Amino acid sequence: MKHRPFYISGLFLIFSVVFLFIFFNKTSRDSLVEQIQYSQQLSARMEASSIESYVNSIGRMLLIISDDPSQDELDRFIETWFPMGILGITLSDKDGMVIKASNTINVPDLGENISDRDYFKWAQKTKSREFRAFAPIVSKRGPNKDTYIVPVATSLFSVDNKFNGVLIIGISLSNLSKDYLNNPKILDSTKIYLVTNSGEIIYSDYPELIRKNFKDVFTNNFLGKNKVMEIILDNLKKNDESKLELAIPGFGSNFRLEPYLISVSPIHISDQLWNLVMITPEKDLNVFTYKIYSRQIFILFVVFVVFIALTIKVFRKSDYEEAVKNEHKIHGID
Repeated sequence: MKHRPFYISGLFLIFSVVFLFIFFNKTSRDSLVEQIQYSQQLSARMEASSIESYVNSIGRMLLIISDDPSQDELDRFIETWFPMGILGITLSDKDGMVIKASNTINVPDLGENISDRDYFKWAQKTKSREFRAFAPIVSKRGPNKDTYIVPVATSLFSVDNKFNGVLIIGISLSNLSKDYLNNPKILDSTKIYLVTNSGEIIYSDYPELIRKNFKDVFTNNFLGKNKVMEIILDNLKKNDESKLELAIPGFGSNFRLEPYLISVSPIHISDQLWNLVMITPEKDLNVFTYKIYSRQIFILFVVFVVFIALTIKVFRKSDYEEAVKNEHKIHGID
């Protein structure tokens, strides 16, 4: 009899454990995953919109300057855009020789041949006044020399509408990442990629992946690899944002298959389609689980302690009353 309160408390403990298991069952986790993925998608959408506005603004200014790319205009452009992370602007002739430049270190660095660059080859072929952004390259000259830049270029035409050169701005990749690609992370373990619709990586938290194709991110074979890559690459070609939950190998030195939350948000640069891709390991959502449910767990613990205390009190009173009745029986007291 005297151990009965502990038996009941033990049963309550078992009930509590079962309750907690149900509380954290698949339905609850799915709800948490949905909330986190919504937050991640919202963050990706906002940053994608900021990058889109930033690069398109630079491109439109480039078109305006291309009407009269005088040295004064180039200098004025750098003075205006320097606070926005633009360190230099370059003008080449039709053969690819740099003939004018303006930058923050006041070194024109003229005479460099840039005819081997993709943006110059594109400019030679285009027939209309438009701008285009290109995958990162290592700058040969100017304040960005030997660092990655994202070139934005437009063609120049003579009065008889023949190709007459190219005007280029190099957006520093480090500035782009610092201003637009580090803030939106849901967790420290979230990885961010800037990818073209063909899968070419413009930016990655892993510098060695820049300029590679997204399909080359996973070097090891794994079960369902072809299908996973097909799903990811198909979503990169869409004009709409998308949310995915896929099992892929861990990044870094861990190659085990793990579930990841993937958010894709489109970025329209002139006539091009880029994508901001955010990838978060689902296993790291435990920090959110603790934040969301810690109060409920504390309340349940308090209820458990109060229940034990009340149980002990009730059964002590019950045992006392039973002992009194036994004493009365022994002594013949009614």
